[in-house]
Amino acid sequence: MAEGAPFRNQLLLTPEQLGSRLDEFFKAIGEFNDAYYFESHETLEDLWMVTPWPEREFFQGIIQLAAAFVHFVRGEYPGTIKLLDAAASKLAAAEGDTFGVETGSLLAGIARTRDEIAALGPERFRSFEEGRRPRIEIAARIRSGSAIDVAI
Repeated sequence: MAEGAPFRNQLLLTPEQLGSRLDEFFKAIGEFNDAYYFESHETLEDLWMVTPWPEREFFQGIIQLAAAFVHFVRGEYPGTIKLLDAAASKLAAAEGDTFGVETGSLLAGIARTRDEIAALGPERFRSFEEGRRPRIEIAARIRSGSAIDVAI
């Protein structure tokens, strides 16, 4: 293994360990909402790799959403559509709000965005107003500092 390379076969986190690392998740959400898509993807990837199911799938959906907009910024239509679809599929498995994320409104935003980009097609999709992308909203009780239960 090359020096400094990430160790890919790490042990999965316990619920307590995951709960103690949620600041990484919230940082990634902030980065996405501020249009730092690549940074959001990178911030969440280290946590995703050691998170057990079903939370792992939820984190992967957020990562794929961020990656979709990396592709959008790079002008890669097929990757944008493919990753929006993959993100929606992963996030649809979440029940209610997960880690404070209001998944229903996020899924609606992803669907609207995907439909608008698809309607523009490969030649015009870059005219999609980036500010219309979905925002990842955190429930008010979480924003106010209430604890999040991690049930694995």
